[in-house]
Amino acid sequence: MSRYWFRARRFLAQKVLHTNDTPHAIALGAAIAALVAFLPLIGLQTIIAVGLAALLRANKAICIPIVWITNPFTLWPIYGACFGLGRVILASPFGEDRTVVFSKLQQQRAIDIFDPTFWKGLFHNLATLGLDLWVGCIVVGTVAGIIFYFVARRGVSTYRERRRQRLLKRALLRSNIEQSKVKRRTNPL
Repeated sequence: MSRYWFRARRFLAQKVLHTNDTPHAIALGAAIAALVAFLPLIGLQTIIAVGLAALLRANKAICIPIVWITNPFTLWPIYGACFGLGRVILASPFGEDRTVVFSKLQQQRAIDIFDPTFWKGLFHNLATLGLDLWVGCIVVGTVAGIIFYFVARRGVSTYRERRRQRLLKRALLRSNIEQSKVKRRTNPL
């Protein structure tokens, strides 16, 4: 596990913080990725996020790890919460309990993918869930995008300022050491 965090930290430092992009471009890439990560477009999220980042001249490298917030392990809790939020926002009737709807989707997985009834049932279930899920996902994605933008912009700016100060101190220390060496050589005492 520590190897994973080391790689993630190295990626962040080398590919994101030390790029020539402005803090705004990096933060915009993070915001785009956060918005797209919560949309129910599994399989297309990375392509959409990188495409939008390229279109809006944002940092594309930061999009990839952020979009993976929704993965096969986090898919059900995230979309379940977004679905519930969408139902509350739209004041949808709670005629069917959320567990009943998700059990229908789980049963859908048991049918062969090449069977036409699979696709008919899937589209029917998704149409039932559709609007509630999309509204919840858009709201959560927008809020996450705004938060990610400000946190990323502040983080990148702070990191770069601290790094600049460290490098300036190092350069000053080196110049002082060099000056003291020169003084020793020229001073016979």
